[in-house]
Amino acid sequence: MSAMRFTLVPLLLLFAIAVHADYREFTEIPVDPRLATQLRQAAEATLKAYPKLKAEDLALSAVDLTNPNTIGRADVQGDAPFYPASVIKLCYMIDVFATHKEHIGDVDRALHEMISVSDNDATAYLVDILAGTTPGPPLQGRALTRYIERRRAITKRFQRLGYTDSVNAMMKPWSFGPFGRELQALGENRVNRNKLTPNATASLLLWIVRRHAPSADAMMTLLERPLAPPRKEENQVSEFIGASLPEGAKLWSKAGWTSEVRHDAAYIELPNGRKLVLVIFTRGLADDVTLIPAIAKYLLTELQ
Repeated sequence: MSAMRFTLVPLLLLFAIAVHADYREFTEIPVDPRLATQLRQAAEATLKAYPKLKAEDLALSAVDLTNPNTIGRADVQGDAPFYPASVIKLCYMIDVFATHKEHIGDVDRALHEMISVSDNDATAYLVDILAGTTPGPPLQGRALTRYIERRRAITKRFQRLGYTDSVNAMMKPWSFGPFGRELQALGENRVNRNKLTPNATASLLLWIVRRHAPSADAMMTLLERPLAPPRKEENQVSEFIGASLPEGAKLWSKAGWTSEVRHDAAYIELPNGRKLVLVIFTRGLADDVTLIPAIAKYLLTELQ
């Protein structure tokens, strides 16, 4: 009986943490009217400066954490679903720690490569570990059904945390694919394509930043970025939010980009004491490396 009690206690504690740290935690944060105005003005300035960018292809979400007693949030189209590109890797990182897979062979190296340089091979390795799947040629019948259901298990874990329609995280990111059973899993008309909303992304970052996520400190270490990266390739700073930050600022982030979209999701600590979760999703001007820094600069100017 005593052994059972000691076994149940940590399980109950983990359950309590999971119940508290979910999407509802984000939605219960009050909307800050001033922050909402600042985001709207930043969006308007962006659309004016980039006339080829359509209003429906720009979405923002922000949480002001400067004063822990008066946290506020705001968004512009924050519930709009986007193809997230490599921002989806936030979900895979979180799921690794939530399912206690971090000690499996090479997972620590894969986590570093997935987040720091956005490596797709490392991500594919982690997705198969999280879902219990293996790559290969096309499948048929029940084998294909089981394969797809195993992939959906990642998304279902987020759905149990309240991300009912805002997260789909079942597909590997590819450079030149997918192939075989991966292509089958994508489905007709890419029905199973990954998706995220800016608000869901901000919620995930908030969960980590507030140390409500399992192994949050480890994830913060993975997400931390120097403003002067030692390597230029895929540094996720110079063409993203980090490019707009003043000297002395601190940055934790995960960017994503394809030929279709360009996004960034960041937690920022400014020299003036301001602390902010900021998510910027854009579609249609993916090749314009000035876009994300400009949006961030507009907002940071409004926040002065």
